[in-house]
Amino acid sequence: MNPMLESFISESRDNLEEASQCFLALEQSPDDASIMQNLFRAMHTIKGSSGLFDIGPFTRLMHVAEDILDLARAGDLSLSSEHIDVLLNAMDQITVWIDELEELGELGSDAEQQGAPHMSELLAIIPKEAGDTLDSVGTTSHQSENQASDHSREDLKHVLETLPTATRLRIFAQHDLATYIHYTPQTDCFFTGDDPIHTVRLTPDCVVTQIASIAPWPAITELDPYACNLSFDLISCADIEPLLDHFKYVEDDTKILGIELPWLVFPSGEWSDDQSLFQDVLAPLSEHIKNQTWHAIPNLLQPVIELANPNFYQVSCLQWIKALAEKDAAEPTLMSALLNALENGAFEYDYDEQISETVTLSEANSSEHDTENAPEEASCHALSDAQRTLLATQMQMLEFSTESDIEGRVASAQLVIERILGDALTPSNLGAVVHECLESSSTIGLISLIQNVLELNHADQTQVTAVTEDKCVNSVSMTDENSSDEGDEMDIASLVRQEQQLRQAPDQEEATDSTAVVTPHALSNDADTPITPATKPASSNTTHEPSHNQKPQVLKVDQHRIDLLMDLVGELVVAKNSLPYLAKKAEDDYQVRALAKEIKSQYAVINRLAESMQSTMMQIRMVPVSTIFQRFPRLVRDLSRKLNKDVRLILEGEESEADKNVVENLADPLIHLVRNSLDHGFETEQERVDQGKSAQGTLYLRAIPKDDQVIIEVVDDGRGMDPEKLKQSAYRKGIINEQKLESITDQEALYLIFAPGFSTAEQVSDLSGRGVGMDVVNGLVQQAGGKVTIDSELGKGTTIRLFLPLTMAVSRVMMVEVQHQCFGISMENIVETVKVPHDRLLRIKQGEAIVLRDKVIPVLSLHSLLSMPETEYEEEVPLLIMSLNGEDIALKIDQFHEGIDIVQKPLAGLMSQYNYYSGSALLGDGRVLLILNIKELLSCQ
Repeated sequence: MNPMLESFISESRDNLEEASQCFLALEQSPDDASIMQNLFRAMHTIKGSSGLFDIGPFTRLMHVAEDILDLARAGDLSLSSEHIDVLLNAMDQITVWIDELEELGELGSDAEQQGAPHMSELLAIIPKEAGDTLDSVGTTSHQSENQASDHSREDLKHVLETLPTATRLRIFAQHDLATYIHYTPQTDCFFTGDDPIHTVRLTPDCVVTQIASIAPWPAITELDPYACNLSFDLISCADIEPLLDHFKYVEDDTKILGIELPWLVFPSGEWSDDQSLFQDVLAPLSEHIKNQTWHAIPNLLQPVIELANPNFYQVSCLQWIKALAEKDAAEPTLMSALLNALENGAFEYDYDEQISETVTLSEANSSEHDTENAPEEASCHALSDAQRTLLATQMQMLEFSTESDIEGRVASAQLVIERILGDALTPSNLGAVVHECLESSSTIGLISLIQNVLELNHADQTQVTAVTEDKCVNSVSMTDENSSDEGDEMDIASLVRQEQQLRQAPDQEEATDSTAVVTPHALSNDADTPITPATKPASSNTTHEPSHNQKPQVLKVDQHRIDLLMDLVGELVVAKNSLPYLAKKAEDDYQVRALAKEIKSQYAVINRLAESMQSTMMQIRMVPVSTIFQRFPRLVRDLSRKLNKDVRLILEGEESEADKNVVENLADPLIHLVRNSLDHGFETEQERVDQGKSAQGTLYLRAIPKDDQVIIEVVDDGRGMDPEKLKQSAYRKGIINEQKLESITDQEALYLIFAPGFSTAEQVSDLSGRGVGMDVVNGLVQQAGGKVTIDSELGKGTTIRLFLPLTMAVSRVMMVEVQHQCFGISMENIVETVKVPHDRLLRIKQGEAIVLRDKVIPVLSLHSLLSMPETEYEEEVPLLIMSLNGEDIALKIDQFHEGIDIVQKPLAGLMSQYNYYSGSALLGDGRVLLILNIKELLSCQ
């Protein structure tokens, strides 16, 4: 499965759980703004994340549900219990779809039909006036776009002016349309489920991306990492429909403007005083433009373009003339304007929309080389290898400077920069940077400036152009991934650090801007190379000691890996059991007592380590029972409304922990118990009032940790169970005979509800009356190694307790011997072991019994149960006292052995059909131990 889809499924389950709890809490406290905010955030996160996948019905259903919550949050809609019912039903459908995604990786073919009823119910909630508003979103957005078009066009003009000619030429030549998108995320977008960088990454056919900070970056110690301070200017060559669909969830934060391709056409670069290279083509080019013989122009201009410096303004003019001719998009007025710019350096052309009114040579040069507005940027003057080596050496010297020699090294670096770049190209803020370095005894500012010079003058890098003063600080421009003249990639986080360092320069107080051109790989999903800043700050030797108050880190691990590790630990626990056998063999067979003693000593060490590992692994697998309890507020709410009963659910001990498998196995038994309690246990409101009770019933769901068990209690204050009614119902259904009817006690009668097919309901409904349920509960609990007890008082209520082990991985059993064969019996059912004289066994009719502490206990022979020959006891009879279904029994065996820890494995093959064996385990000496299921063994007789 797609890792991103796996993450979405896991995250959505958590958010759905939170949303369900918020819905129920909102029903009780409809005016609580914090609940509404948490609910909206959870729903918005699911909806926003779903847009990453092709699951249209899912996203649309979530979108309408979010619209309803948005109306409620704004006070335009009051949510009633009926509304919450509809929303919860829709969330149930979302849960079903998430299960489908997990199983199939996609929604089923009937997803649209499944979602249609829920969609209709949700739309019916929205008031008509609000619905009209929602229906007109597209029109309103279009009107807003027109109203803001002037501002968007100014932004677009700036974006186009900062793009290198090569990038604009590539867009013009390879695409027939282009669209400008200005995206400014909300400051708190991360809390509403938006991921701006991810949204930008997935923009269809995006060829240019510029990232700008909205406000100056604060000091790093004051920076809020959860507040978005970025805006994005994008140029995409995709159709408008996929763009609108892509940004539909952030449409309020987005402005979209179509770009006419001629708007890309304007020359830029340095003016060359040597016109000799271009004079030869001026006359024939003018003639071709006059005669509109466009096909002849490319061959005429290609040799000149190849020979001349591509950074010259005149070459830019020729490139645009050639591109227009090749694309068959030549327009005489535009071609003439470019020809005029080639001759005298002034490009004057009036576009239809006046996006770029008049861009003269001086303006072009200013936009690309204005070091006054971008003092931290260096010229794009090409440096020789020797000059670059000199600058790199100066930078290294500055990095290793000390307080005693900083003045001399700074002066040396300043002199080298001035001599290499000359007066015209030396950054205007060099003096201020030098002064700041001397004042602060830090060379960071000068190192950053030299780094800029080296990076921005690399022959293969794109020029870094200045931005105008009215733009935000530190924009980062990205050209399309096919560009060959792109610059280094930029890390947004590094940009923050860069700004913190550059702010030391006095000129930075004016919040001037810098723009760097980088490749879109920096924002691509499969970018393997980390994004590096255009200006790399000097490395700091400052170390950050870890905080002693750090919050625990959560690591999500596949459960299969935990299960495998748990199995290995269990096998280790079993393997160490072989050491006592080895010690005994060394002492008895080989008469080496010293070796036996050493083995026993090492066994004690290994046993301690194995038990410690086992305990640690059990703690890793422990989860709070709240993971199950959280399901029941919704269940109780829905069933009580359906049954027209007023029931309040109280959860206690949710923090109690048990093994994950044990907790998950609790779900079905608890659902049966809660449904039965609501249906059978609670009276109607009128009946409760007539009996002197409160109209509202109370249901407790309680978890109590005790030793190596967790006890789950389901307690209601309803009508309680009538033992006589239970007896008569069991007798009529043939569950008990007449003799049993007369002898059974009231307490024993309570356990009749666990008999298969037992029911006291007079009518069959979708909740109860079918005679299945409580026997399933008992079976599931016993499979988990637990037991169920019942206490009930007529007219007062009922308490059902589930006793469950904390873990199911490693079990403890007692080994018993019958006819020289060893069997295992779970310690959970064993009360005690005794040896009694043979004459204390009493014959009662066809069986035997023993009086133990004034209590008559029936005695059964394990030999007989296993169809083995009986043993003749000479003196004492070993008895295993066990408790089954609230009754004590005694089992005759031949010999007791020690209790051991085992990893129980299910039986396979032919043995799997014998239910009186619950499993098998491997002993330390290599023998296989069969584990007996005493209850099944008794039922087979």
